[in-house]
Amino acid sequence: MVADTFDLDAAWLQEVMPEGLPVGETTVVSGPGGSGKPLLGLSIVSDWLAAGGSVVVVLTNSGRTFVDETMAELYDIDPREADIDIAWVDFDPEQEPSVDAIEQVGSHRWRANVLDPAVWQTSIDRAAESLPGDGPGTLVFGVALNLLLFSPTYQDDIREALVDTAAGQTDRTVLLTVSTSAFADQIGTVEDAADTVLMAAMEDEHLQLRGVRSDSVSVATDPVDVPFTPEELGRVKEIAEANRDKLIPTIKGI
Repeated sequence: MVADTFDLDAAWLQEVMPEGLPVGETTVVSGPGGSGKPLLGLSIVSDWLAAGGSVVVVLTNSGRTFVDETMAELYDIDPREADIDIAWVDFDPEQEPSVDAIEQVGSHRWRANVLDPAVWQTSIDRAAESLPGDGPGTLVFGVALNLLLFSPTYQDDIREALVDTAAGQTDRTVLLTVSTSAFADQIGTVEDAADTVLMAAMEDEHLQLRGVRSDSVSVATDPVDVPFTPEELGRVKEIAEANRDKLIPTIKGI
């Protein structure tokens, strides 16, 4: 077991991870599409920011507005107003997938086609370097990363990059959410590389979370109920499906 962990605020997260989130390691939240994984991740993101840490958010199938509004409504922290250290990497599949094409569009915001592994890593590095990394350090949060695997050209390379990210021992903490509804075998290699794996699932329209395994902390393997309302879960699913329907055809052509 590791001594360096981050305490989590939500009672349901404490039940699943009683020793906290491993710092400097990778935690993967997996599960079928539409099971509310972004909400689970944003709970940890909000705790991290409230503790004075820095966060890099890699946006794939949702925009910054969704993240801002969700954090404000559910976790009482609004990135639009609060004095917090957060940077954004917007996935733009219509950009050229090269490092030269990474575009800084704000003081803490980048746009990039992260299908290319070099772009994936470089854009995260640039975003992280713009932040102080105080408190518990820097957390990298990526959502719905299985979408990247729809590219016939970059699928194998970006999967290897995700595996490298999950396996890497760095001065950053990594939190990834992935869907098992597509490319389950490839996603399994990312899960295998991670230090900690959690599983989300819907049961009778209620979200549940359980621990699968961890190399560093104890996790509860029995499902724990997560108190999100059907309306909150439905909103996430609606936004995810709309963006997925728009993104996938584009990614398949790259």
